[in-house]
Amino acid sequence: MTEISFVLSESMEMYLVNIARLRENDQPVPLSQLAEMLSISPVSANEMCRKLQDQGFAVYQPYKGVLLTPAGEQRAYYTLRRHRLWEVFLVQKLGFDYAEAHEAACQLEHSTPNLVADRLDAFLEYPQVNPEGEPIPRSDGVLSIRSWRPLTALPPGKACHVIRCDANSAECFFLDEHGIRPGASLTLQAIATDSLLVQVGEAQISLARSLAESIKVEPEDIDS
Repeated sequence: MTEISFVLSESMEMYLVNIARLRENDQPVPLSQLAEMLSISPVSANEMCRKLQDQGFAVYQPYKGVLLTPAGEQRAYYTLRRHRLWEVFLVQKLGFDYAEAHEAACQLEHSTPNLVADRLDAFLEYPQVNPEGEPIPRSDGVLSIRSWRPLTALPPGKACHVIRCDANSAECFFLDEHGIRPGASLTLQAIATDSLLVQVGEAQISLARSLAESIKVEPEDIDS
């Protein structure tokens, strides 16, 4: 990635990253929602969004919310890439749980040079998602468009990784115990009328079709 010369404060970077996280369907992010996520007042959020607009990183629409410009989006993903790479490293290599890794990554994301981020990416063998199944932006500051679907929509033999689980807490606990969690890789082995057989690592697990329907996955080969 080409180093971006305009230096943003840590606070401005956090705003850009959280606007990117909250955005849905290219709709403006309400300032009340942004303020709640950052644990600040709506007045403070308003002031910062206007500063970001003055710098060309955001477009503030009164009574609607805030959107990122292409430059703001690139800066947000520039930071988010570092954050999610550190999450992968801390969970996979140092044994942190996700909450601990997320907290530490919030500090590391602001002080990681390009060279370190690129070496970290290579060391981790270029992960596509963080431990929660959230996509990691590419080194050029672009976030790939995702193509996820219910596990039940895959053909037998298809490998995939888990994006999220829309099941209740008890079902999510069961899935987690068997290694089926956001970011995990699995292969759909067989499909029956009321159940599916999946392989996670060396284990084969039978899932009720209703539970499998709640598991959203991204095939490893998107084109097939």
